[in-house]
Amino acid sequence: MTRAFTIGLLGGGLQGVEAAVLARRAGWNSVLADARPAPPAAFLADSFRPGRIAGLSDLDRTFGPCDLVLPTCEDPETWELLAGWSSRGNAVAFDWPAWRLSRDKTASKRLFEKLAVPTPLDHPQAAFPLIAKPVDLSGSRGVRRLDSPAELARFFPGGLPGPGWVVEEFCPGPSYSLEVTGRPGDYETWVVTRLFMDQAHDCRQVLCPAGLGRAEEEEFRALALRLAEGLGLTGLMDVEVILTPEGFRVLEIDARLPSQTPAAIHWATGENLLVRLARLFGGPAPACSAALSRTAIYEQVAPGAKGLESVGEHRLGLAGPLRWEEDFCGADLALTDWARDRADWVAALIITGQDPAEAKGRRLEVLARLGRASNRPLAPSLEEAGE
Repeated sequence: MTRAFTIGLLGGGLQGVEAAVLARRAGWNSVLADARPAPPAAFLADSFRPGRIAGLSDLDRTFGPCDLVLPTCEDPETWELLAGWSSRGNAVAFDWPAWRLSRDKTASKRLFEKLAVPTPLDHPQAAFPLIAKPVDLSGSRGVRRLDSPAELARFFPGGLPGPGWVVEEFCPGPSYSLEVTGRPGDYETWVVTRLFMDQAHDCRQVLCPAGLGRAEEEEFRALALRLAEGLGLTGLMDVEVILTPEGFRVLEIDARLPSQTPAAIHWATGENLLVRLARLFGGPAPACSAALSRTAIYEQVAPGAKGLESVGEHRLGLAGPLRWEEDFCGADLALTDWARDRADWVAALIITGQDPAEAKGRRLEVLARLGRASNRPLAPSLEEAGE
């Protein structure tokens, strides 16, 4: 009997959850390592090894039997340690130069300018409101909206942003994401997803496919391919944009496995982007399977002051070990630490339908069942999410 492909995952937070879920769907074994004793992905991987990875010998001991290793954490020191390990001939599915550039928002902005990619105007040319972002943090971490010169002066002494920040105009409009895989001269783009944010600009729900018009989708794909070629990417990256009344504005790129969107794409289309990524670094070829054409909704919910609420993904990252629950209150899949007697829990729900109307209808049914099971009403924010 052929041994199952084994992938090592270094980090059990949001990216580790995503990778463990996709590895399980691919039929692979997964070995997860995390310094924490009980990270969110601990129960989702086949094997969990707690403890800090402090040196190359730790990596040899933890991931030596793996066919391929993927960094799934947000710790730059750990990633650089893994880069050194990969330079010794160990198989790691990662493009280090692309990651270093994409995680630095100042360097990314320079690349956008070089490639003539439309982005939000920078301060001080931009009018209020403004968005302040830490240069080296991903997603919504540390993001702050500043509505006036007085708020800018309170947030930054003297009203002048420091070198560790990007401050740019706030762009109104819907948010979208697009994943790219491949190597220079040979890229593929996948399904455009719609992102719904909470008040802290953290993604609380993904809709796949996004429902963009054909012309807009083609424009977005062209932007993403231009960025991949300009970055010289070998691997996987996602591109996040806002569609403003004046057109697309690229917010950021991340040359790593993102969270939420790959799972939404998988349940909507059958494509597994973890398999596509691994193939670029010597992993097995994607299995041939019938393509799906469904609508998928990926959403986090948790109890709040007004009942069940739609919450940003970082709430999931703060959870303890999540369980894999199929047909949870009617959802296709739930990743959750829910228990009937717990007051504090979170659930990431994946719900599908033949079309958007069916998926949204099923979503409301699932939430109603979950509300009854947890004896909580649906908060207005939850009933309106995704509309």
